[in-house]
Amino acid sequence: MGFADTLGSKDFILIAEMETPKGVDLSGFVANANHIKGRVDAVLVPDLSHAVMRLSALGGAVTLKQQGLDPIVQFSCRDRNRLALQGDLLAAHVLGVANVMAVAGEPIEMGDHLEAKAVGDLTPAQFLEAAQSLGQGKDLAGMELKGAPKFCAGARIEPWADQAEAQVRIGEAKAAVDSGAAFLVAPPVFALDDFGAFMQKAGDLGAPVIASVLLLKSVGMARYINQNLPGMNIREETIARIRQASNRPDECVKIAAETVDGLRPLCGGALLVTTGWEKRLPDILDALQK
Repeated sequence: MGFADTLGSKDFILIAEMETPKGVDLSGFVANANHIKGRVDAVLVPDLSHAVMRLSALGGAVTLKQQGLDPIVQFSCRDRNRLALQGDLLAAHVLGVANVMAVAGEPIEMGDHLEAKAVGDLTPAQFLEAAQSLGQGKDLAGMELKGAPKFCAGARIEPWADQAEAQVRIGEAKAAVDSGAAFLVAPPVFALDDFGAFMQKAGDLGAPVIASVLLLKSVGMARYINQNLPGMNIREETIARIRQASNRPDECVKIAAETVDGLRPLCGGALLVTTGWEKRLPDILDALQK
């Protein structure tokens, strides 16, 4: 059963995020993937996240497909114009990768190629429209295709800092579903009550909401998020819990697992984001309530 079928047949979806390597040695990538095979419903492969050059997301997704996992390939609108995005969508279909989503992409200044030029020809919302158009047998120029691809497309809900901004995000999510999004990925959740209030206000968006669960690595990481990422607030009691733990990495794993379990009555699933700590994914899965 593919991911698209799983979306409609399970009450709670589990997705793991896995970064591709910076290079062509896939041994660690494949080993980490095999450790979670059969334990998650899909694996999301980010596309040059944080503007760092690495193996393409499509290359990583095809590798996961060959290992028997169901990948979701991400496309960064920062790095491609509409020609390249549509061409890569067709390639994804031909290579057997049907699950797709787009992100705007972080600023070039965050990455390791400061001389790179951002493109931004399409927004993620326009990417959805492109995927929908291709699925109907035409490209964005209105030209007929020889064979139409089929996609299970997703969209990301951007962070919100207050109630007014939350209402904007709800409107954007509904528009994404109208444009063909079959699932919605929400920002990292650190306070279940705040996220629950958002979901209650949002109501039925027409597609499952998959909330991100970011594995914290340290007190410093938590402080950095609070100071630099608007709309994300890690409470002092959580930070104190990490600081006082005898084994801080293990405590962070417990916090992530508890967050996943707390999300079960609130939304349609969780996306486990470990930002380079993919080897800890099995630990989080082990710690989940059975």
